[in-house]
Formats: sequence, C-alpha cells, structure tokens
Amino acid sequence: MLKIFCDETWTVQSEFKNVKTPTIVFYGLMLDELAELLLLKKIEGFKVKRGLLPPKNTPVEVKWQKVEHEWREAKKSGRPNRYEEFLDIFFDEVKSKRLSFGYMFLDKREYDKVESEFLEKQNDNKQNFFFMLYFQFLYHCFVKNQVKQQPCEIWIDNHDMGGEGQQYEIGKLKEILNKKIYAEYAPKGQMVLSQEMKKQLVDSIQLVSLAESKDEPLVQLADLCAGCVRYILENQIDPPKNSEQLSLFDSNETEEMLNGKGHLTNYFYNRLRCIKGYADLDLQNISFHHRFNIFPFLFGR
Repeated sequence: MLKIFCDETWTVQSEFKNVKTPTIVFYGLMLDELAELLLLKKIEGFKVKRGLLPPKNTPVEVKWQKVEHEWREAKKSGRPNRYEEFLDIFFDEVKSKRLSFGYMFLDKREYDKVESEFLEKQNDNKQNFFFMLYFQFLYHCFVKNQVKQQPCEIWIDNHDMGGEGQQYEIGKLKEILNKKIYAEYAPKGQMVLSQEMKKQLVDSIQLVSLAESKDEPLVQLADLCAGCVRYILENQIDPPKNSEQLSLFDSNETEEMLNGKGHLTNYFYNRLRCIKGYADLDLQNISFHHRFNIFPFLFGR
C-alpha cells in the first residue's frame, strides 16, 4: 500500500510586494507502509534527541512558519540548526529511494484571476475550483507515473481548503482519480475485464482523507521542504553553480540569505543537488526525476 501525505502553501496578499513571483504550491510526499513505519520511528528518535519531543510526549510541530525562530535560537546558542537536521532525514530517504516528493506550482496572481473568472461563469464556489487543482497535482505528480493501479491512500492536511470555513467532499476526489486510472489502464479493443480486475482498477485509490499537520510528522516534513521550494519560486533563485559546495554565501551573503528562510533554502537546494542523479535539478522547471516530480501548471485558455 502506497501513502501520499500532501498540503498546499501560497504567498499571501500582504507579501506580494516583497517577492518577485507570488506563488501557490501543491505538494506532497509518497512512500509505502513499511517505509512509513521506519521513517516515523526515525523522526521520533530525532525529536527526542533534539528536544522536539518534551517529557509529556507532546511533539513540537516543525513547520515553515517557525524557521526564523529556530535559526535565531541556533545562532544565539551556537547549536546546530535542528531544521537542517530534520531535512537531512528527508534527503536520506530520497537517496535510498524509499520516498518520493512532488509539487505543482503556479503564479498566485494568475490563480486569483482565473478563480474569479471561474466563479463568474460556473456559479460555483472556491472549494470546487481548488479541488480541481488538487486533482491535477495528485494525478501528474504521483498517480500517473508512480501509483498507476497500485493500492494507495491519500492524506490531505485538514484545514478550510480554499476559504469560507468549508471543506471538500473528499470522497469525490477518490472517485475521480479512480475513474481516470480505470480509463487509462483498462485494455482497449479487448475482451471485457473480469469483475475482479475491474474492481482492482476502480479501487486503486482506496482512501482520501484528512490529517492534522500538528499530529502528522510526515506532513511536517513535507511542509518544510515545500517552504524552501516556495521561497525559491517566489524569489526566482537560480540553482547553485556547484553541487559539491554546501554554502554559497560564506564570505559574501546576498540580501535574501540574511535570514533563516534564506539559509535553510540554500541548505535544501545544495543538499538535494548533491544526491546522485540530481545535480541538474532546477526547482523552477519541470522535472521527471522518479523520486522528485515538479509540475509547473498553466491554465488552458
């Protein structure tokens, strides 16, 4: 059984003037059940060792919004940055081919414009528009190339998912994904499939449900990676010139590096490109790497 843990992040309106390209990113990570159990144990051990799992066993949520605080505290005390160490777990899993990561991104201004047009023409709501993009993300980053007809569970971070305090009919997403899988993998021009085989294809996506990020370490891990990705996209940061060099700004830091988010993003980009086969990865362009899928989305006109 494969499992996908996913969420989305975007540049809020108040930040538009501070970035080059306001961006919305749909992202997630995928692994099988055994890899999930081993990774959860590894994360728990890390949190205990690094003080992120207090004595009362209430885990401290690791999230992009806390990156600046962690960076400042690490500098002040002279200790290692725990968020960099948390990302090291991610890189180990990608390198060992136990985990896949993928994201779909688009310009937030374009998103807002098309959403407005959609609401005018379709007389529909924001949630359904958002839902359609979630389908595009899941299908192109995971289902099409990796899941296919294999059994799979999908977990989406639980919040208002598009605004107005409403949630999607999650079961509907499951139904649409399975119909797409059946349409692609059912044999054409041959005899009718047996009921058992038909059921196997139609039920490939076995569950689409909601998860709380504060209780789900894998959503937290994906969130930290996605924060780095969005920072790169918003600021149009070019790939590091030397994948063997873990810090590009030791002697002459640029403006975007004079903060915790910049430093963590630099660490993320360099470490990722140090993985064998990833040296040419450009996080602003499409990628067909099996374990790292990037899908720039464009609205059809």
